[in-house]
Amino acid sequence: MKALAGLITLVALYAVVSVGTIAARDSTAETIYVLSQDDGILSVIDPKVDEITGKIKFPGKPAAFTISSATGEAFATLPDSGEIAVVDLQSQKLVRVLKVGGQPFGIAVRADGRLFVGDWSANRVSIVDQTSGDIFAKIAVGRSPAHLVLTRDGSRVYVADREANSVAVIDAQRFEVMKEIPVGRAPFALALSSDEAQLAVANVQSATLSVVDTSSLEILSSPATRAMPYGVAVTHDDAEILVSNQQSGSISIIDAKTHTPRAEIKVGRYPEGVAVLKNGSKAYVANWFSASVSVLDLKANTEIKRISCPEGPRMVLSASAAP
Repeated sequence: MKALAGLITLVALYAVVSVGTIAARDSTAETIYVLSQDDGILSVIDPKVDEITGKIKFPGKPAAFTISSATGEAFATLPDSGEIAVVDLQSQKLVRVLKVGGQPFGIAVRADGRLFVGDWSANRVSIVDQTSGDIFAKIAVGRSPAHLVLTRDGSRVYVADREANSVAVIDAQRFEVMKEIPVGRAPFALALSSDEAQLAVANVQSATLSVVDTSSLEILSSPATRAMPYGVAVTHDDAEILVSNQQSGSISIIDAKTHTPRAEIKVGRYPEGVAVLKNGSKAYVANWFSASVSVLDLKANTEIKRISCPEGPRMVLSASAAP
């Protein structure tokens, strides 16, 4: 599992891995959540003051997480035990553990209470009931599915198949793969644009960003990045793409229309997950080896603060306040 742990980011997602399910976009109250894998802690950051205001303990070493805006719960995958830990964000308490088996990794939640969970070793995505843990369906995808992202209406799921060098496109109503899109080597993190017209894919080993047209499911552009891009996010005005460059300890700011670089911001060691506030003023970056979160001013393109956090921060999400 050490080799697997060395691959875990975020995102993602997947920082925007569940952007449509995390919160309604017209909400103004946001909270930043940072998952520290080594210490198994979800840190709660108030973006008004950029300080940690709470810490929630997960069992084991969680790989990735998502948040349900409907229930105010966070779901974290535990690859070592084949489980999903569920915490209530309001009480900041563990409320249940779902036993799903395999090596659960990337995860997204739909409004109807179903979880979409990638199984790293079984090369599939399972559809799981968020309350009971019952599995409704299993969908075969490419090798080593990493992070995944769900559209706002819950009709489609994109999965980064790391060892297959492709992105699986799943029809989330029929539970079947629509297409496997060849991208760069070792795709890991994904981010949808706000209008969901484009999907950004960070390819770790080829040091490229694949930009996919979600209508045609074809590659629009493949701009180069710095070495080992492990996280990606799109600003909510769809103007910029942020890419975390693990080896160079930086965030690249890429023009989302021309796909050319605009700026580069130095952050901590081995940056991975990145998330952007809805108003576009700031971004938050998980610095895995520095045990910190960089706060970026996106107007000045500078790091304005570095927040110490529990060991092994790898994934960041921005969400509206829990109900």
